[in-house]
Amino acid sequence: MADERQLGGDPRLGSQVAEAKCAACHGGPGIDAAPGVPSLNEQYPEYLRKQLAAFAAPAGAPNHRVSAVMEPIARALPDTDRDNVAAWYAQLWRKPSRPRNPAEAALGKQIFLHGRPEDDLPACAACHRPDGTGIRPDFPNLAAQDPAYIEHELRNWEPLRGHRGKLMSIVAPRVKPELTGPLADYLATLASKPVK
Repeated sequence: MADERQLGGDPRLGSQVAEAKCAACHGGPGIDAAPGVPSLNEQYPEYLRKQLAAFAAPAGAPNHRVSAVMEPIARALPDTDRDNVAAWYAQLWRKPSRPRNPAEAALGKQIFLHGRPEDDLPACAACHRPDGTGIRPDFPNLAAQDPAYIEHELRNWEPLRGHRGKLMSIVAPRVKPELTGPLADYLATLASKPVK
């Protein structure tokens, strides 16, 4: 388990915030995230704080992230609560997910590890590591993530999260719609790892 200096907040205080504001959708210890909602467990705390700041940012801001559900929640959280809840989720174990279509996971693995040169699509592993656990602080841990959530994010990246200068705004449009499911199902098969 990481200490508070590595987590950037107090996970004990963060557990209280998570229980009141987050767990109903995102789950927590022994509780699965709701279907189609990301598990925040074992996610890099810097990444979680960045996403909360993006949800809280005003519309039109360069980092604004759209979500009718998350915007009011993030805006109501003081910075210290964001730090603490990010620390709480970062040090929790992520329960493995399951692919919806295991037969498609092999195609997803090929794309994730090697890309798709004919579509000018680079390997996802270049930024998210071959094991899917990402690179701290900016490339998130995708291992064992909910496949419905991953597929939704890939299919809707531009309207929901696309901004000039973001690497995924270049990559996501190159993922053909029929490839989002296999990629998501492959990521569901990967084991996550605790934040250190």
